[in-house]
Order: sequence, then structure tokens, then C-alpha cells
Amino acid sequence: MTATELSARFDLICDKVGSPYFTATEKDNFFNTAQLSLVDEILFPSKKQDRKDVDALDFSREDAFQQGIGTLIRTAVITGVTGNTSTITFAQINNSLGSGSTSLYKVVNFLVQNTINSTDYVSAKRVRTITAASNVYQGLRTFNKTIAGNHKSAIYTVSSYPSGTSGTTSLGQIQFYPASIGGASSYLVEVIVFPRAISTTGTIVHPEIDPMFHNELLFRSLQLAGISIRETELYQSTNLEQAKEQ
Repeated sequence: MTATELSARFDLICDKVGSPYFTATEKDNFFNTAQLSLVDEILFPSKKQDRKDVDALDFSREDAFQQGIGTLIRTAVITGVTGNTSTITFAQINNSLGSGSTSLYKVVNFLVQNTINSTDYVSAKRVRTITAASNVYQGLRTFNKTIAGNHKSAIYTVSSYPSGTSGTTSLGQIQFYPASIGGASSYLVEVIVFPRAISTTGTIVHPEIDPMFHNELLFRSLQLAGISIRETELYQSTNLEQAKEQ
């Protein structure tokens, strides 16, 4: 549904339970909070399996990820990282994404260029910490960059900047090991960007998540509204609907 339709349905439901209308700014805040919560749930699903996940078409969470937030997936190309440099900052990634995208939200994958075949990129292994993992991986033959053909191997982690770092536009970085993968000069970073803020007035901005989640977006927005205004009828009705889904 469009942003205008979302707003109209929100007003209609609120009116039915005797609640006052919200301003456009207030509704947009509800919509954007709900939209980001849905992105989080798709990225980090709970262990509990909902009934919605088991349907006649076997539409799995993997399908929901690809279709639900597929419009938010971007690939940043980072070049010029050579020598002893072993970090790529979020600011570098945002610059690579260009003006047509919002800023980076979550890193999905980190790929290293194959220096023998420059068109080939290989996924690096994500680890909890570089400091601990590099001590383990540096002894393995596949991570010995002096051996021919081992330029494909790498590990990485996503972390914040060290304390005291200033002048950054986005406090985050990718750390990887080894620092120079057989002379690799290009890296691909697959990321999820922030969804554009929904706007129901002025320059209209529609929800960026797939329409399959629009009803859930509306429902969560109504929950937020119910908590905000302490309307007994609205709060009870939205929580009753939530209970039905469990």
C-alpha cells in the first residue's frame, strides 16, 4: 500500500475505537519505527516459529528476507585498500554507495577479490573477533599468503571505532585478516541500508519493505499509537490480534 493509503487506514481504525486523529508527523514516526522493527525481525528472526512461516507454499524466512527487504540490499565496491591496511570504515562504504542510497545499516557479507582472476570475488568468513580468530587462522596453510593460490582466504568482523576516534560520519568499521590478501586491491561489501523514512505529506515517500509486510507495518504502528495515547479499546484490540498470531 502507498504511504497515503497507510495513513488513511491508520485513521480509519483509530476512529473506529474512538481515538483522536494523530498529526501527520506523529503518524510518520509510528510508521518509521514500525518499518525498522520489521527490517530487524527479518534480519534477526526469533527462534520461535510463527504460524505465518508455515504455509501451503512453504514460504520460508529465507524467501521473506530476499523478497521482504530485497530493495534495501546494496553492494559497495571498495578499492585502494593495500599494504598493511586491514580496515574499511562505514564512511568509506557510504561514500561508495553513492547519493542514491541511504546510509549503511547492517553488513551482510564481505568479499575479497581473486587477484589471479580479477572478476572473481570470494566470501570471507565472519568471526567474532579478529584478535582471537587471527591467532587461530594464521597458522593454517589456507591463510598463509606466501603460498601461491591462497589469496582467496580471509576472515573479517564488524566492530565500532576505537574510543577517541573523531570526525567520522558513521561509527563502524570492518576489520579483516590478513591485511593484504595476496595483493588484493578490491573488496565487495554487501550491506542492508536504512529504509527511507516514510512520509505521508509534502514529498511522499512510500514504505520500502515488500507489500507482503504492509499489513504488519500498519498493525505495529497501531500498537505504538495505542501505547502512546493509553486508549484502552485500541490497546486491547491490537494486543488481541497479536495473541491470535501466536
